[in-house]
Amino acid sequence: MINRKNSTVIINGNKSVFWAHYHDIFQMCQNGNESIHERVQNYLEEKDLLLRHYSLANIPEKYFPFEIDRLKMKWATIEANSVAIANIERYLNSLDQALKLGIGLYIYGPHGVAKTTLSTIILKKAIQHYYRGFFYKSAEIVEFARAGWKNEDKAAFYEYLNSNIDFLVIDDLARLLDANSGEKLYIDKIFAKRDDMNLPTIITSNKTVEEIKTHFGEALYSNFKERLIPINLIGDDYRDTIGDTLLEKL
Repeated sequence: MINRKNSTVIINGNKSVFWAHYHDIFQMCQNGNESIHERVQNYLEEKDLLLRHYSLANIPEKYFPFEIDRLKMKWATIEANSVAIANIERYLNSLDQALKLGIGLYIYGPHGVAKTTLSTIILKKAIQHYYRGFFYKSAEIVEFARAGWKNEDKAAFYEYLNSNIDFLVIDDLARLLDANSGEKLYIDKIFAKRDDMNLPTIITSNKTVEEIKTHFGEALYSNFKERLIPINLIGDDYRDTIGDTLLEKL
């Protein structure tokens, strides 16, 4: 059964819509995205349904175990993160209202401060409360869009994700800064569609919103300012610590 811990504040999403989404996207990804379908197939014998849902939401497996308390302990060592922590907690406890208002997040900061991890934690909590979620690496958007040029099933899958997902994560937006104008336009179209449909988008980047403006234009920048709460995380690259312990795991 779906885990509903900490649900005293959050109003759960529509269960029938959630389960219909689960079956629909499972069927579509057989032709629309075979890699996701293969990952879910590996979890069909798994008793914990959340793992299937995380896989179907394209959340990388390495992020499954992470919880918010672990990150807060890391961030809290730097006083300047206090506002970001408070805003993150408020958002996590207000997913129903965020969905109603179409309010997302722009999570930014230097490499290695757990921006992606935070986005997956929010997505996992949304899924735990019967909201539909999906995780895009920014480069995957280009792959998904191009795949739809020659395959109607893949085009339908891509359209479904952008139009029907309650909480959509676009991770590492800055990777597209050097992309051509056509590839950048995919981001603009996705955000414009979700803006029109009043659906929240969560974006991670190592660039500020102002820096994104230079590369993606005034219109997208303005939409970001209107729809996304900025979350500025500060700290050292936690991967340095992980790297020091890799040998101990062998």
